Amino acid sequence: MRPAAVGSGPGPVRPHRRRAGLRPGPRGRAGRWWRRRSPLGRGLWLAGGAIVGIVAILGGLVLYAALTLPSLDAIGAATGTIRILDRDGRLLGEVGDNGEQRADVPLQQIAPIMQEAIIAAEDRNFYSEGAFNPARILQALVVDVILRSPAQGASTITEQVAKEAFYGQGADKSVLLKVREALLAQELTGQYSKAQILGMYLNLTYFGEDAYGIQEAAERYFGKPASQLNLSEAAMLAGLPQAPSSYDPYVNPDGAYSRMDYVLNALVASGEISKDAARAVDPLNPDGSRNPVNQAALQADLAHGQAPQVGPAAHFVQYVEDELPQLLQDEPGAFQGSLTVTTTLDLTYQENADNAVEEGLPRMGGGANNAALLMMDPSNGQVLAWVGSADYDDPAIDGEDDFVTLDGLQPGSSFKPYVYETGFQDGTITPNTILQDTAAESRALGGVQDWDREYEGDVTAATALLHSRNIPTEQAAQMIGMARIIAFAHSVGVTTPIADDLSSAIGTSATSVLDQAVGYSAFANGGHTVTPQTILRVTDASGDVLWSAPATDPGQRQVMTAPQAWAITRILLGYPAYWGLNFRWTTAGKSGTTDSYMDAWYMAYTPSWVVATWVGNTDGAENRQVPMDDIFGTTGPARYIDEPFIDSLPRPTAFEPPAGALPDCSSGGSSTCSTPTPSPTASPSPTVSPSTTASPTGSPSASPSPSSSVAPTPTPAPTPTPTGAPAAVTGYEIRAGGRPWV
Repeated sequence: MRPAAVGSGPGPVRPHRRRAGLRPGPRGRAGRWWRRRSPLGRGLWLAGGAIVGIVAILGGLVLYAALTLPSLDAIGAATGTIRILDRDGRLLGEVGDNGEQRADVPLQQIAPIMQEAIIAAEDRNFYSEGAFNPARILQALVVDVILRSPAQGASTITEQVAKEAFYGQGADKSVLLKVREALLAQELTGQYSKAQILGMYLNLTYFGEDAYGIQEAAERYFGKPASQLNLSEAAMLAGLPQAPSSYDPYVNPDGAYSRMDYVLNALVASGEISKDAARAVDPLNPDGSRNPVNQAALQADLAHGQAPQVGPAAHFVQYVEDELPQLLQDEPGAFQGSLTVTTTLDLTYQENADNAVEEGLPRMGGGANNAALLMMDPSNGQVLAWVGSADYDDPAIDGEDDFVTLDGLQPGSSFKPYVYETGFQDGTITPNTILQDTAAESRALGGVQDWDREYEGDVTAATALLHSRNIPTEQAAQMIGMARIIAFAHSVGVTTPIADDLSSAIGTSATSVLDQAVGYSAFANGGHTVTPQTILRVTDASGDVLWSAPATDPGQRQVMTAPQAWAITRILLGYPAYWGLNFRWTTAGKSGTTDSYMDAWYMAYTPSWVVATWVGNTDGAENRQVPMDDIFGTTGPARYIDEPFIDSLPRPTAFEPPAGALPDCSSGGSSTCSTPTPSPTASPSPTVSPSTTASPTGSPSASPSPSSSVAPTPTPAPTPTPTGAPAAVTGYEIRAGGRPWV
C-alpha cells in the first residue's frame, strides 16, 4: 500500500453544521411555551396585554390633555356676562360668551324646585359624587377607541360646566374631550362649591328656542322669571338640555311629554316630591297613556311664553361688542369675568327714533321698506340714537344687516355741501358765484340732468346748493377739481373711496350713514372733525374702571374755520323752508335722492345734534336694493321720519353766526356783500346781481339767515318723470350708470 499522503485521510470527524433556521432559538422556544399554555391561559395573557395597552393609551391621553388644558382662570369669560347700558344706566342688552343673549341670575333667584329638577334629570348624585365618573370615562374610551364611535355623553353636571364654558355647546364628542372635561371638572371642584357650580350650569345651559340660561328659558317658555317656576314648568324645562330640539314642546309635544315624565319620576325616586304631586302635573299616566287634562294645562301655560326679544338698539349693541376688544387690548384679563359697559346712547332718544321709523315707513309708501337713522352729538361724536334697520328680526329686508355702517349706499345730493365748501375755502367760488343751470352746460358736462329735467338758468352757487341743482354742481366741481373735493370729504370723515369723476360731486360714490353723520358734524360744530364714540366707560364685576373715554378726542382736527363752516350752514338753514318742511326747531338740512329712487336721504343738524336718515327698499332674498316709487329725500325720510323724531327732541342750542362770518346777502343791498363771480364758462349774458336774481320758483337766490324776516316761498317738489329702465343692482353696491336727481 502506498502510504497515505500527508494531510489526507478522514482525520478527526467534525460536527455536522445544521442548516440555517433549524437551530432552536428564542422564537422557537416561545412558540413551544405558548403552545403549552391552555386556552384559558392564553386568553388571560391576551386580556392582560390589552389592559396594559388601554392603560398606556389612556395615560398618554391624560398626559396630553393635561398639557393642553385651558386655564381655569378663563372660566369667567364664559360664565360672566357683558351688561350694556345707556348713558343713564338703563339696560340695553346683556350678552354672554360668543355674543348670545343671556341674563345671569344668582342661584338664590332660581326656584328651588328648578334646581332639584335639573339635578334629577342630569346628575342625581351631584351633591354626593366627585367631579367626574371614572366609569363613564372608561366607557367613552371603549366606545371611541375600540368601537370607533363618538364618545357617549352622560357627563356629570360639573363636567358639563367645564365643557360648555371652554368648548361650547356644539363641541364634538371624543375621548380626549371627555378626559379634558374630567380634569377641568376636578379643578372646578377644588375652587368652587357645589352651589356655585350648579348656578354656573343653570346660567350657561342652552334650553332651545334661542334661550341661553334658565332666566331666558323661563321667559321664553312661560313668560315669567326663573324665581317663579312651579313643579310642572321646572320638570318640563329640566328635560330640555339633553336634546333641546327633540324635546321642544312647541315642535314635538309628545317628546316633551315623555321627557317631562322621566324628570318627574326621577324627582319621586330622589324623594324630592311625592307620587301624588308628580301625577297632579304629569302629562302621561302611569301606564304611559296621555293625560289630556295635564297636557292641556301645560299647553295653556306654554302659551304665556314670549318670543326672544331683541333689545333696544340691537345694531348699536353689536357695534359696541365689536369695539370692546380693541378698547380693552391693554387689559388682558378684562374678559375673565362680567363687565358693565356704559354707552353714549340715550334710551329716550332711541325709543323715539325707533317709533319714528316704525310708524313713518308704512305712511311713506312708494315701496320703502327699510330705513336707518343715526343721531350724533357733533361736538364730540357721541352717538345718541342708532337705528340700523326697520326691523332687526325681519330677514325679508335683511334686517340684521346694519345699514348705519353699510358702506354701499349712494348719498346723492347730500354729498353736495362737501363740493361747495371745498370751493369756498380757497375762493375758487363764493356763495355768490354765478353758475349755469342750462342745457348748454348740461351738454358740455356730458348730459347731466336734474330730477325735473328743467333748467333754472344762471344761478348763484348758494342757490344751486339750496335748490339742489346737479348741472351747476358738476360745473362747480369741474372748476374746483375733484381731487381737492375728494381730499376735503375724506378730511371731514368720509372713509369710503370716492371716484375721481364729476358724477361723484352729485353723490354717485357710495358711503355710509355713519360717515355722513361724521362729515356733517364738522359743519355743525364750527369746523372740527369728530370720531364716532359709543362707549363712555367699562367696569368689571368689582366696579373698578377698566377704561373710560378721554375728555377730548385726541384725533380731533380743525378742517374748516368757523366762518367757512358757517358759509354752508347759512345756506342749508334755508333748506327746510324752501322744500316745504315744517320742523319744530330751526335746523340746517340737505336731502339726497338717487337715480331710480334707490336711496333717499335727509341730513338735519343743529349745534346740539346731527340726524342722518336713509330710506330704501331692500330685498332680503336677493341681498340687493330695488327701486322705490317717487320717494325723494324731502318727501320721504324728511317728512315721515325726521320730522316726528326731531319734533320729539328738546330745544337745541340756537345757531349763532361766528365772528368773521360773511354777511347775509339774501335781502340784498349791503355794500359789504361780495360781488358775484362769473364762472369761466359763463355765457356772455349780463352779470346779474344776486340780490335781484330769482329762481324760476320765485325763491331768492341766496338763502335767508335764521334771523331774516324774509323767508323763501316753500315750493313742494314736483313729481319727476324719470326715463329709462332702472340700472341693475348687485348686492348693496354702487349702481353702474345713472346720476342722482335731488
